[in-house]
Amino acid sequence: MSVASKYLPQSHRLRLAVLAAVAISLFVPLIARLWYLQVIKETAFVERAADNTTETIIELAPRGRILDAKGRVLVDNRASILVTIDKEEMASVASDDLQELFFDLATEISRSGNLTKVPQIEAAYRSNRYGPFAEVPVVQDISEELQIYLAEYSYRFPGVKTTVTTVRDYPYGSLAAHILGYVGLLSEDEMSSVALKQKTYLANDEIGKSGIELFYEDALRGTPGRKVVTVDKFNNILEINEEIPAKAGSDVQLTIDIDLQALAEQELARGLALAKQQPTKFEEEGVVIFNAPAGAMVVMDPRDGSILAMASHPTFDPELFVSGISQDDFDELTDPGNFLPLLNRAIQGTYPPGSTFKPFTAYAALDTGLIGSRGILGINDLFYDEGVFLIPNCEGGTCRFQNAGEAAYGDVDLRLALTYSSDVYFYNLAASFDILPGFDLESVQVAATSFGYGSRTGVTLASEGSGRIPTPASRREAYRENPEAFLTGSWLTGDTLNTSIGQGDVLATPLQIVNSYSALVNGGTLFAPNLGDRILNPITGETEVEFAPRVLKEIYLPDSFSDPILEGLAGVTTWRSDIGTEGTAYGAFKDFPHDLWPVSGKTGTSEKQVENALIADYGLFVAWGPNPEPEYVAAVVLEESGFGGQVAAPVIRRLFERVATDNVPSYLSQAEKDKLAKELVTRSALNPEIETEEIQNQERSES
Repeated sequence: MSVASKYLPQSHRLRLAVLAAVAISLFVPLIARLWYLQVIKETAFVERAADNTTETIIELAPRGRILDAKGRVLVDNRASILVTIDKEEMASVASDDLQELFFDLATEISRSGNLTKVPQIEAAYRSNRYGPFAEVPVVQDISEELQIYLAEYSYRFPGVKTTVTTVRDYPYGSLAAHILGYVGLLSEDEMSSVALKQKTYLANDEIGKSGIELFYEDALRGTPGRKVVTVDKFNNILEINEEIPAKAGSDVQLTIDIDLQALAEQELARGLALAKQQPTKFEEEGVVIFNAPAGAMVVMDPRDGSILAMASHPTFDPELFVSGISQDDFDELTDPGNFLPLLNRAIQGTYPPGSTFKPFTAYAALDTGLIGSRGILGINDLFYDEGVFLIPNCEGGTCRFQNAGEAAYGDVDLRLALTYSSDVYFYNLAASFDILPGFDLESVQVAATSFGYGSRTGVTLASEGSGRIPTPASRREAYRENPEAFLTGSWLTGDTLNTSIGQGDVLATPLQIVNSYSALVNGGTLFAPNLGDRILNPITGETEVEFAPRVLKEIYLPDSFSDPILEGLAGVTTWRSDIGTEGTAYGAFKDFPHDLWPVSGKTGTSEKQVENALIADYGLFVAWGPNPEPEYVAAVVLEESGFGGQVAAPVIRRLFERVATDNVPSYLSQAEKDKLAKELVTRSALNPEIETEEIQNQERSES
């Protein structure tokens, strides 16, 4: 007993003892519980903590939409139900059971109307593009009924899941397919290249493969969201550690007008169909058949380089790529026997421009002084075209050149030479460049490259062709690489003559042709063509980026050069002499409303060189209006279709007549067509005659 307690009263000592007993009774269970939790249950808690893991959930972001100049949606997004396979879960399934599972899955998907084969599922499952823990996409666009079925019978399909994602939707079907392009799964090469981009890409992501989808990929692709969570072994979310919401891609508004685009595609297809109806042509070399398999058309605003329409035929349906294109479908689209529907001939097809090239030879003659007061001819001087031209002092190669059919046009000056498309007049100019001292034999090439020939235009689309302007240097190089293709590696006067009329080795894309004429008619400004007008915020619709006109160069083009050239080209569509000689497109435009909407143009007919084959000429035509300050320039090329004035000029004439009379038909989206059809059905109950008349009007408009 302590000294202090020794002197306490007995009652106090008793109270202290009671308090001590109570304290001990309280601490003993607490200590026991702590010992139980920290020692006895330690292993269980460690195991439970190990069952909790951190997962990163990626939330896909929808791509931006693509709009036309008036804000109409050309490419949208729609919901799609996707079947996936969890590779981690499937790894524990025996090989025989796996094959049976794939068979059952393919059977059920095919029964639902989406034909699927076992090798298709197996190839996706075993693809190296997906890691061992990935959920591999197998089939897209399954029905809600199948989604419910797979959920109800999940025990039959371990590792098989469904998810809702977004895919591209095309309200106007295949219209403008070459412009819009398509998306597809990332390739292995693309995976390595996008690793440098700021936006996250995963193995099963899609990326723009062509057209606007490819060129504006950075703008259209959204930024995926990311959520870092803690989950238990049952995948129940216990805690959200980090969350970054997905951000939709920006919308891209184009310069094209979908109504004009539809009209251009329809008239291009119509022109080819009419060309096929021409009777077979018999020549000494053999029989010429007008196959008219393909063509292209471009319509541009020469004031700023905006593309208003761009058509290529044959075309394709971008919907084929939405759920992953089959190998059979892809083979058809890339088969040369089907004339390569995926090829955008407006920017990738290269053609001899033929006589559409002559204004630039005329420019070369004016710019160098070959035509002028101290040249071989004055602007108004007459040159006698007898239908044939012989190269002076010619000792090697081809010495005799002629107009088509040796047609003789008599006395022609520069203007009439363009109006009648006199080859002989331009042969005389070309020979003078090559033969006379003081002139550069490459004067035509220099002029052509000034107007953009031989190089890409810089259009806002990928995979543009550059065309070709031949020179003595390029001839030597071509001969060195393939001597069997040429008689000599030397550049001959005849090569200069062929170049002067857009033949020989000259090649150009339809876009290059229309762009060069835009510079010719706007006073000398060569633009880089624009298809993209602006980038819009997907939520507010406000402009994020606006694309200004892009000037490539200002060409020296005084009125003294442009006036005689443009006057001669005005005669192509309007001139008819007292003796009946006409501009080469007069027949196509003789009843055109020139008083309301004056049009000028230039025809072209070019030969396609194919070894051991005789094929029809390519028909070309370029036109612009309304003069004198044109707002539209259009160029069309029809392959294996015949003379440009007969087959190509009517195509643009029909398009321009619609524009001139403000009668471009409104093109309906599929949803608008469906709505109209329902309205007609409802109204027909009251008046059947209304239904018949309106359906006929709709069918006529679409055809």
